[in-house]
Amino acid sequence: MRFRFGGVPREQKEPSAEKEWYRIHSPSSRLGYLLAGLIGLALPNLLCAWLSAVSVFAARNGVGEVSVETPVPWGPAILALSLFIPIHELIHALWHPRLGLSPQTVMVIWPAKLRFGVYYEGCMTRRRWLVMRIAPLVCLSGIPAGLLTLFRYVPTSFALEVFLQVLMLVNGIGPGGDVLAVIWVLLQVPARARICFCSGKAYWRSVPSSGKVGVSFRSSEEGDIRSSQQ
Repeated sequence: MRFRFGGVPREQKEPSAEKEWYRIHSPSSRLGYLLAGLIGLALPNLLCAWLSAVSVFAARNGVGEVSVETPVPWGPAILALSLFIPIHELIHALWHPRLGLSPQTVMVIWPAKLRFGVYYEGCMTRRRWLVMRIAPLVCLSGIPAGLLTLFRYVPTSFALEVFLQVLMLVNGIGPGGDVLAVIWVLLQVPARARICFCSGKAYWRSVPSSGKVGVSFRSSEEGDIRSSQQ
């Protein structure tokens, strides 16, 4: 894994048409941000609705009650707010080839725009790419929601519940772009394909019978196709 300070370099070359690379079309920036924002608002509401339904069901059965006078433990809440972005990006990286430990996995720290992200300089199969994009939503929102459901019936620390609740909700807002990207890839990219990025644009190519994909264009700086998760 390598670290880069500043923005992701933008190359000027694009794959040539005769090499059978196909562009993955996406909505305009404004429409993309709007759709990602709507998805980001919908996911926490769905999670809250689920937990509310579980709480009502548990209360009717006389379990899972918490005193309204219990003070909110702000430490776990602040910890969840501080950690969810780094953990989110590290989970992305874990699904890169070699668990994100290869030099092709790059962590980007961009202080000027208050951004922190990860990308992979190379290609990966559509299946791996889809799992990589959706993994933080499952791990940081889905699993906490499941644990909080269980905690309605199994006594546990209130501080732990607060930590999981905050982590679940704030991470539920963030993956709007991930969900939108997954939908776009499912609609355009065949199951047997590899996905790569160049100059900030996404491309796919069918996997040959040998299972290997040759590189038809090279980065002006790193000599590799760039696959970004930002």
